[in-house]
Amino acid sequence: MACTVSRGVAATLPAYVSSTYRTRRPVRRRPLDTRVAAVAVSDDTALIKRMFQFVPYGESSPAWPSLSCDGKVPGTTMDLTHWTNNETPDSIYADTSTEIALNFAHARAVQSAWREHDDAVVVNNHYDADGVLSVYACVNPAHALTHRALMIAAAEAGDFGEWSSDDGVKLELAINALSDDSLEDSGYAAALTMAPSLLEDINAHEHLWRDDWKEIQASWDLIRGGVATVEVIKVGDDAGHTVAVVTQPIGTSRIDPRALHRELRDTHHACGMSGDDAALRVLRATMDDDKRFTYEWEKPGYGWVGRLKDRKPAGEVDADALVEKMNLFLQSAFKAGTWETGGDGGLVSICKSDTWTKTTPGVVARTLSEIELALRE
Repeated sequence: MACTVSRGVAATLPAYVSSTYRTRRPVRRRPLDTRVAAVAVSDDTALIKRMFQFVPYGESSPAWPSLSCDGKVPGTTMDLTHWTNNETPDSIYADTSTEIALNFAHARAVQSAWREHDDAVVVNNHYDADGVLSVYACVNPAHALTHRALMIAAAEAGDFGEWSSDDGVKLELAINALSDDSLEDSGYAAALTMAPSLLEDINAHEHLWRDDWKEIQASWDLIRGGVATVEVIKVGDDAGHTVAVVTQPIGTSRIDPRALHRELRDTHHACGMSGDDAALRVLRATMDDDKRFTYEWEKPGYGWVGRLKDRKPAGEVDADALVEKMNLFLQSAFKAGTWETGGDGGLVSICKSDTWTKTTPGVVARTLSEIELALRE
């Protein structure tokens, strides 16, 4: 569902939400006048008076100093983002932008670090849970720091398709429900206004997350009921791949990545989506009544992030070269079957089959892994 900020709600927006959101007039390209109320972490951090401004993708920061939260906005003073080519300081870097912003807030509260950004404009260029929560950690750091684990779990659910906690998944779904592409800020005013209440009691806002939660639970039920199966295969030596093979019958909904993450975490333990034994590839297999398969080959949910701290890098792959060699193998071995780049996994998709085949998931997973390993040499 979408939430439009009415005039009544706009009158009660927190001070750190730009006054440009209070009407539907075009966004101003200048530093904003509103300021966040004093943050009482300590006498020193009470000086923090930051504000937020949404910057359309591709445009530069309208103010100086400014903090680039999640989306990498050109012209900012400091990056607090995990996006490609970020310059986020090593001392506060983390795998999600939300955790980076929380580390920034903690360093400011405990070490008085980065005081020169106490009155910075906080900017972002897109709407999602990691973006909203990283912004919130900058404009309301005292409150955000009391909900660190929940906020990080929500960011992981949204950006990486991980199920770190039930409440984290629910918070991510609730924030997404407040998105509204018809608004000039995509929904930030509503999200930042509701953030304190969402963090304090996410279950009091069930209407925001109920329907999507049921869909994720349905994926989980397919796995737990044995309708869909998850197998972990190790290919190669220490430099090889650990592959999560997800097999489900035709006609069932695509297994949600958060349900897959939970199964790998709970059942396969060390073979989860992060850690030293992380599943660096996912093979999705759909099986028909004749036991034929179609396939998708993906990175894990975090695999699109180039700079990682806590998760094992998934590794780059030349998808075109992989597809070319896979097709040569299939033609020589089976005289049938073709693959192409892409898939339904978005940023983590690598390639997919475009015909049904009798070749089993284990064979496909090992073949793709071995070709990838050979391409690295």
